[in-house]
Parts: sequence; C-alpha cells; structure tokens
Amino acid sequence: MSDESVRNYRVLAVDHAEDMLTLYRDVLCFEGEEPVELEALFAERVTLPSREEVAAEAAKPGFEVVACLTGAQAMDRVRDSIERDARFAVALIEAHLEDGTGDMAGLAVAEQIRALDPAVEIVLLSSRAAVPLKEINKRIQPPEKLLYVQKPFRSPEIKQVATSLSSKWDAENRLHELNETLASKVEARTSELNAANRRLRLDIAKRAAVLRELQASEQRYRLLFEKDITGNFAADGDGLILDCNMAFAELFDFSSPNEAQGGDIFELWDAMGAPEPLLELVMRHSRLVNHEVVFNQGALRRTIIVNIDSVHNDLGELEELRGYLFDISEPKRLEEQLRQSQKMEALGTLAGGIAHDFNNILGVILGYAEIIQSSAEAESGLERRVGEITRAGKRARDLVNQILNFSRQGPQERHPMTLTPLVKEALKLLRSSVPANVEIISRIETDRDSVLADPTQIHQIMLNLCGNASQAMGEAGGTLTVTLAEVRENDPYLPPRELGRPERFVRLTVADTGPGVDPGVADRVFDPFFTTKRQGEGTGMGLAMVHGIVKRHDGHLEMENHPGEGVAFHVFLPKTSDVERPMAEAATDLVFREGRILFVDDEKPLTDIGREMLRSCGFEVVTRTSSVEALEMFKHKGHDFDLVITDQTMPNMTGLELAREILKIRPDMPIILCTGFSDAVSYDRLRDIGIGDFIMKPILKHDLIGSISRLLAEG
Repeated sequence: MSDESVRNYRVLAVDHAEDMLTLYRDVLCFEGEEPVELEALFAERVTLPSREEVAAEAAKPGFEVVACLTGAQAMDRVRDSIERDARFAVALIEAHLEDGTGDMAGLAVAEQIRALDPAVEIVLLSSRAAVPLKEINKRIQPPEKLLYVQKPFRSPEIKQVATSLSSKWDAENRLHELNETLASKVEARTSELNAANRRLRLDIAKRAAVLRELQASEQRYRLLFEKDITGNFAADGDGLILDCNMAFAELFDFSSPNEAQGGDIFELWDAMGAPEPLLELVMRHSRLVNHEVVFNQGALRRTIIVNIDSVHNDLGELEELRGYLFDISEPKRLEEQLRQSQKMEALGTLAGGIAHDFNNILGVILGYAEIIQSSAEAESGLERRVGEITRAGKRARDLVNQILNFSRQGPQERHPMTLTPLVKEALKLLRSSVPANVEIISRIETDRDSVLADPTQIHQIMLNLCGNASQAMGEAGGTLTVTLAEVRENDPYLPPRELGRPERFVRLTVADTGPGVDPGVADRVFDPFFTTKRQGEGTGMGLAMVHGIVKRHDGHLEMENHPGEGVAFHVFLPKTSDVERPMAEAATDLVFREGRILFVDDEKPLTDIGREMLRSCGFEVVTRTSSVEALEMFKHKGHDFDLVITDQTMPNMTGLELAREILKIRPDMPIILCTGFSDAVSYDRLRDIGIGDFIMKPILKHDLIGSISRLLAEG
C-alpha cells in the first residue's frame, strides 16, 4: 500500500463498455478538481482556501483505477496485484458482463476474485431491473464485503461508495497489521510469563509436596488418634480433657467425644472405681507403659491397659497428659475361660482315673457287704452294721458317679426331648424338700424348647441348681425363680459366638434372692470339691458336675452374680427340631434260675465277689482274670455257657473286643458289659455290636440279677 499521507487506493473496474470504464476513471480520479481550477480562471473574485480546507482536501484519498474489459483480464490484474503486494481495495464489476461465458458472467468473476483476495470490497453494478440478489448474496461471501448498485448512478454516489469502502478496507488492513504486531508482542510477553509461571509452578510444587507430607502426617496422627481400638485423649495439667476419640468417650460412658471434652480425667478415673488415683500415678511415673488397672463399678468389672505420657515444667508441675487406654476385658474373660476349661479338662482326666480304681474298691466293699447282709439274721447288730456299710458305699458310689459326669466319662443317652415337662416334674419333686419360706416361681416363656439331651442329666442340672439356690437362701427364705425362654440377640447374657448364633439356643435360668456369691471366690464356684457350705452339707461337686454336663451337651453355663441380692445361673442348650418321647422300659422281675455263666474281670476280688453273688442265686459260675484266656476257653467250650459277664477295661483285650470275638463264635450269646467309666461306650454302640446290656460299676446284686433275668428271659 502507498504512503499513509497520500492514501491512494487501487480500484479494479470490470465492464464490457469502454465508456463505463472511462466514467469510473473520471469520477474517481478527476472529478472534483476541474471545477475548482475553472473557478480560479473565470471568477471575478477569487477566495483562497483556508489552511484547514487545504489540509482537508489533502487528506482526501486518491484512487488509481485499473480498467478491464473481460473477466480473464481482470483475473490477471488481481493475481499481479497480489504478487506485487499492491492489492485492490475495491472491485467495480458489471454483473451482466458480456464475455461469452453467460448472462451472469460478472458474478462468476466476482466469485473468483473473492477466492483470490478475501479482503477486497466488491461492488456489483447492473442496469437491469431483474437481478437475483438472493443468488448474489449466496455465491459471494461474506455479505459485509459485497455491495450492489443499480445503474444508472450519479457520480457522487459511486465516488462516495468507493471512498467509504476504501476507508473500510484500509481500516481492516491496519487492524490486521495491528493484530499481527499485537500477537507478536503478546507471544513474546506470553513466553516471558510462561517462563515465570514455570518457575512459580516449581515453587508451588515444592510447597505442595511439603504441604502434602504435612497433611499426610497430620492425617496419620488423626486416624491413629480417632481409631476406636484404643481410647485416646489429651488433657491439661488440671485434668481438663482437651481432645479425645470415640473409644475414650464410650469407655467413660459418654455418647460422643464432644460430650467428654471439658471433663476432668482425674474425677472420671476415680468414678470408674480405679484402685489408685491417676494423679498419684502420673506424678510417681512420668510415663506409664502397659500399666494394668481394674475398674470396678458395682458388678461391672473392666481391665484396662494404660499408656500415658506426662509433661512437666522446670518446677516439676504437671502441664499436659497424653495417652491411650485399651480395654482388655474381653480377652481377659476369654483367657480366664480357657484357663478354666483347661483346668476342668485336667481335673476331669484325673477324676476319671481315680473313679475307675475307686469303683473297683467299692465293688469289693459293696459286694461283700451284700453277701454278709443276705446271710445275717434279721434285726441283728450285724445286719444293722452291714447296712450302714452298704449305705455308705452307695453314697460313695453316687459321689463317684458325679465325678464321672464331671470328667465326661459317664454313660449318657441323648435323644430329642422337650424341657418343659422335665422342668415341671423337677419342681414338683423339689417342692417337698424346699423350705416353706421359699417361694418357687416357674416361668415358661417359650414353646420352642426342644433339645438333644440326656433326661437324667438335665434332671441332675435342675436338682443341683435348685438345691443350691434353696440352701443359699437358708432360714431367711426368699424366691426361687426358674425360667425357660428363647435366647435373643439383645439379651444381657449370651452363649459364646463360637458355639453359634444366639437364636439357636434355649435358656434355662435358676435364680434366687439369697446373699449371692462372694466376689473373692466367684471364679472358683465351678471347681471340683470347692464349696462354701459347712462340713457335711456338700461335696463341692454339684456345680462342677453341672458345668461338665452342659459342656457335654454342647451348651454354655454362665453365672450372674449380684452380691447381697442373689445369683442366677443361665444354662444355654442348643435346640433341635426332632422331638420324640422315649418309651420307659418296664421293670423286669428278678428271675432266679439255673444256668452257667462266664465271669471275666482283671481284678480277682471282683471275680470272687461275682462268683459268690451269682452262686447264691443258683447259677454255676466260671471266672477268668484274663480276657485272652477267657476267649481261648470259650473257643473250645462256648456252648457250655448260657451268659457272659465281662469288664470293659482290661489289658491285652478290652471287654468290647472280647464280646466281638465271642459273638463271632456264638452270635446268640447274651453278654453283659461292666465298666467303671468309658467315654467310648454308648447303648447304641453296644446294641450295634450285639451286647445285651450295660452295667456301671460298682455292681450291685439287684442290678446284676435284674440284667441277667432280662437277657435270659429274652433267650
């Protein structure tokens, strides 16, 4: 483009009429100058233009008109202007250009020029009235750079159009150049800013990394502090709680940490029944590590592990406490339960071994006592003395049976049964032995009380628990309450989780209003031979036996103790859905008859007693103290015997093994098995083997003859 002070604009004129091209040149290049010159020549008075007018005239743009008769010529001029960077500001094009390419050839030329130079301002001119303006606007874009003028036009109009469009074109070019300059400056400035931003981002990244580490550290501390595993707290030197977590709040019976904040840790500590004030502990030890403390709040007992750091100033004054408390009550309870279980197991093993030997001794004593008593004169001193021996022996036998039940080695017959009838029957029997000043209340709160149990042993549980409760209330009397109910999830006392869901159990509770159990001995109530009763009132085996029976029934026994108010024992037994009432066997009359019996026991005194006892009833008896010798004799003379009586526990060959071998020889042989204890023997197993009956030692004459009579009668 030319110098800015001259501001000459190039105009492309395209028309097939040469006179129109001349008119464009005259109007744009010369019109406006000649009248002024003529006026200067012929006017009488010439008025010279002012400086402003001269400046205004000089500021008017000038035009350079390039005329073209054809579209091809016009396209060449446009290409040349672009190459020389002397672009046209305005293109005046006849719409109906006659160059042989069509009626609207000028429109096609305008399209091609616009394609080459998008910035040029195009003016379409036409002398025809019917001009398709809609098609023109559609083909030549954008519309703001296209103008249509109807011929004929006045000269000032075309000059004004050219002037306006040239000024617009010039302004757009200047704006484009300015934008390019601005873009260059912006790019340079942006580059500087980007460099500064990179440095700033590096600084921010370093600060962010430090901040993240700080936040992570704070989050780790906060998570550790707020975890519910331990009761975390911080307090000032006066004991004011500054911060704590939920576990701490719950430990001291607060509903939330906010409620606990502001409390006095020293007062809370004393209120929990701690044996020693916390202030004395922290003043004596600057740091408490794994210090075990027992909180006693009435019947509630908690064992706490305490870890506290105390901060003191230079004068030794307490400034701050920070620490955590860990409730280990449940692990302590499980540890005690395991210890109790291990102790019970060890004592059970020991008791079972003692009971076996003791039964053999009692067998000799009772056997000979019965023999002497049967031959003594009626109402004589001998009969009375032997009777006392027999009664003492039977009491000893009952005690041994309790030991066997405790040691899990007594025989048991478990089958489906309902507890309600048994509870009612036991209470009916107890009523006559319980003092009149003891009120018995029965609460049957469920009809789903079916369990798989041994009725005799469940009856023993009732008699022992109710008897203990009655004796505990003593002369003062009180209330004995027996409750049968289902177990629910929200009950205060539940069986251990490892035994199954609570709803699987039925609960039998025996409660009294006596003095309760002394907390100092509460942990020993289930120990064998431990008793708080006076001498001669109890053996100390009652609760131990109950504990053993409940364990054998896959249940759980729990004591709820309220010193001064009473005690309750909760027996949890697993339910079963299959219930059938066992038919009671009819008592068999004693039948004295002749027969040959093989009696086998490794204890010679017992074989001697058995021989005398059976011979007094008319039987012929052959005895052996070795099961191996007995089997060898039976192989040769098996058909000489009518019945075999054998001990279970013998060296080389047990009673069960001997019975199997005998039944191989004579499958119809009646056999009676005797034992002092055996956890491997049950009636069902004996029947499967083919053994006719089972007798627990010590053997009483009445029981033995009754069993023999039944088996021989069946034969």
